[in-house]
Amino acid sequence: MPADDVLVITGGAGEMGLACARALATRGRLLLLDVGEERLEQACATLTTEGATVETLRCDVTSPEQVAALTDRVRAMGRFRSLVHTAGVSPEMADGRRVLDVDLVGSVRITDAVFPLVGPGSSAILIGSIAGYSDVTPAVEKLLDDPMAEGFFDAIERALDHPLGSETAYVLAKRGVVRLAERLATPWGAKGGRTVAVAPGLMDTAMGRMELERQPIMPLMVEATPVKRPEQPLPGRAEDMAATVAFLVSDGAAFISGCDIRVDGGLVGAGRHMLNVS
Repeated sequence: MPADDVLVITGGAGEMGLACARALATRGRLLLLDVGEERLEQACATLTTEGATVETLRCDVTSPEQVAALTDRVRAMGRFRSLVHTAGVSPEMADGRRVLDVDLVGSVRITDAVFPLVGPGSSAILIGSIAGYSDVTPAVEKLLDDPMAEGFFDAIERALDHPLGSETAYVLAKRGVVRLAERLATPWGAKGGRTVAVAPGLMDTAMGRMELERQPIMPLMVEATPVKRPEQPLPGRAEDMAATVAFLVSDGAAFISGCDIRVDGGLVGAGRHMLNVS
């Protein structure tokens, strides 16, 4: 790929973001986005030592002003090639509205910001979750297509008929990310670009291990995951996601768009058939 290709990685100082950065380091210039300056500096230093060309930008995806700065920064670096959007929070990290704001509204903000830069070969890889495969009522699901609407959070709670808890918000946010990747396929495609969602399963990261400690259902989900890795607490690895992302960014994935790809060791599929048997 041309040396002036720019690959934007949100949550770039996190475990999944850093793994994706390593997998894409030979594809062009990396622009890492994250909320913490110190973590960004550490990630940049690590990747630079490994031979990558890296710049950083402090960016909270819930801040319209900070997200707006992204467009000019990418233009100054070169030609936009890809957005890898890993930034997000889990149910144990924030309340319901914050989860929905970061994980869904933030996804819309960041894809809106890079849309003017989209050209032939561009892609957006949006990290969702298998939580997005949980049941969502049609009335609530419809609202997820316009999270920038005035009164969005209140409308969600009215449709749910109860306050928005963090676990429910996480499910809704990840369902919304899948729908966002589907919805953006047409406008991005008109400019030669693609949008894909990727749903990780149980990943052995700090965030995943925190959920394992606090969510009683997690050990049952580990046991139900067909692909076993008993040497680690959770079966998935950040590198599994990074390898998938690296393929989806490549020209080999040129006809993949508007869909969600599960990287879950077979958990969703196995769960569906277990339910059918019972």
